[in-house]
Amino acid sequence: MEQLRQQHILFVDDDEDLRATLAETLRAKGFIVTEKANGEEAMRWLATNRADAILTGILMPRMGGFDLIERLKADPERRDIPAFVFSHLGRPEDRARAKKIGAKDFFVYGFIAPGEVAATIARFLGSDGAASAARAPASP
Repeated sequence: MEQLRQQHILFVDDDEDLRATLAETLRAKGFIVTEKANGEEAMRWLATNRADAILTGILMPRMGGFDLIERLKADPERRDIPAFVFSHLGRPEDRARAKKIGAKDFFVYGFIAPGEVAATIARFLGSDGAASAARAPASP
């Protein structure tokens, strides 16, 4: 019998309305969502918790999304957490930087529906929000 666990998304952005909308959509897709307002809060949370993926904005007080991703990629225990960038601007230089630092995708607010963001993350993680946590051994 297969045991399932919900995958956990850490969503980091200082726009409360955006966070509420996207977090609701991600939860409806089956994910557990933890919300943080900036990269500094996210790093504190990640010190004692684990996310299956991170969705982050770029410009935030205290620590922005690019700095957050760069710090995660430099951390041997967290570098494998896939990061996705969500931007209000969609500037080509931001897209290029996101790709350079290892972001898996780049979404532009207003040009992609929240459901498509959730679906893209789910496809990347290979799930609908629930991941196979363990499988019982097959009977001989």
